[in-house]
Amino acid sequence: MKLRLLVVAGLLLLAPLGCGRIGTLGRGPVEPAFREIVIDGDTAEWPARAAAYSDEHYVYVRFTLAAEQITLQSSPRTVALFLDIDGNPATGQVMNDPALGGLGVDMVLRFSPPAKNNSPGVGVDLHALDSQGNKTKLSVADYDIVFAPTYSSSWYELRICRTPGTSATAPPISLPTTGLLGPGKVTGVAGVLSSGAALPLIMACERFEVTTDVVCPGGRRLSDLAPPEKSANAVRIVSWNVLASGALQNPEPFARILRTLNPDVLLLQEWDQGDAQSVKQWLSKHVNSAPANGASTDIAWHVIKAPGTMANGGAVLIASKFPLTSHEGDRLTCSYKDDDGKTAVKPIRFVSATAQSPIGPILLGSTHFKSRGFKDSVEDRRRMAEAAAINKYISAGQFPAIRVIAGDINLVGSRPPLDLLRAQIDSDGSDLKPADALVLGDAAFYSWRDPSTPFTPGRLDWLVYSDSTVDANTAFVLDTDRLADPALTRLGLQRDDSRASDHLPVVVDLTAK
Repeated sequence: MKLRLLVVAGLLLLAPLGCGRIGTLGRGPVEPAFREIVIDGDTAEWPARAAAYSDEHYVYVRFTLAAEQITLQSSPRTVALFLDIDGNPATGQVMNDPALGGLGVDMVLRFSPPAKNNSPGVGVDLHALDSQGNKTKLSVADYDIVFAPTYSSSWYELRICRTPGTSATAPPISLPTTGLLGPGKVTGVAGVLSSGAALPLIMACERFEVTTDVVCPGGRRLSDLAPPEKSANAVRIVSWNVLASGALQNPEPFARILRTLNPDVLLLQEWDQGDAQSVKQWLSKHVNSAPANGASTDIAWHVIKAPGTMANGGAVLIASKFPLTSHEGDRLTCSYKDDDGKTAVKPIRFVSATAQSPIGPILLGSTHFKSRGFKDSVEDRRRMAEAAAINKYISAGQFPAIRVIAGDINLVGSRPPLDLLRAQIDSDGSDLKPADALVLGDAAFYSWRDPSTPFTPGRLDWLVYSDSTVDANTAFVLDTDRLADPALTRLGLQRDDSRASDHLPVVVDLTAK
């Protein structure tokens, strides 16, 4: 195996509880400390020469593909992170490639790992290696691996948990207990795997070593935070892909979450079954059925649902506690070139309406873009066409000054679909602003996760809004798996409630400027 190196990311290691250590690019000092790493795809908080960082919960790494941008989880080339998790070449596999000389590779994380027939694969896999080269598959979910962005970019950042869980089906595995899993040191290299031995190594390896001190004694980091209360002068909007009408088949988890979040507006996707009246009935039965603090929950929900199914532009809806005015005729289509160069015309899953809210009339849009693909794929071209068509529709219409569009953008190829969607359609001619919705109790941006797939959690769901007219005072994503048991009990939630859908609710509170 030959390795073509990126800007080589070594690993870093640990520090006393509550502190962190930085691994540098090997030349010159860096700032001694910086604020918490947030897995959002923006490395602005990293010191200029830092390639890695750690705290008592995670090891963090950032790397770049230099001038190239690829979609890490769907690429013709495999990007791999080789980890000597205890800094000891005797405990892992010693490989012949000069870039890995002196490393005992205990663990390797691969993006787009080769398929069985050596064709390009998708997703991520993680393996432990021993000194004999024996390989044991590890659970990516157990190691709480999250990276960003999900789309092609110049820089990527990721984290690996220092207190991994244990899958029920996981085989017994012995890994070194120092470094990643305890006091010690970690070293590592990130690189692009060449497809043939004839390709040369084109960049020398720089090494990183950081001494580690402690790992969190409490195990996986869980939060005792409760979702922020909505202020009296705010409108709370929740966008959620409910996974194949899941709220109908399994209503209670959805109902518990919605009662906890107490939204004023719902922008929902993948509600394929039924019409607007049946959605009203569901909300009346399940969301209004549990009075909070003895107060009445006799809410008259207003619902507008796109006709049809997911296949022909339907399964998206708007539900509101405020009166809605439908924008009849906003059944949109988009056109783009398929892989044969022919023009394809497809319906767009999009519905819009105006809500008469206490902060003023709001243009609301719920949408669900095409899934799958990678940068420059036919799916990515379709997403760009969907975004451009919605943007054109908003630009040409007479709509309120407050504007909100949200949904499952499926940003798994390139970033332009998001930027085309929001470009210059604020009422002042500026771009709509993405709401910065961190996962509650976590330092990561993701809104989708499904450990049964080979893909890691990612930020697929976005909400963009008119920052010229309103402020997003509160924005978060709710994942009940991130909450501690006392918090779940207080909120009346169960740990697996968020698993009812592969997507998580995005929550944004808007107040008038």
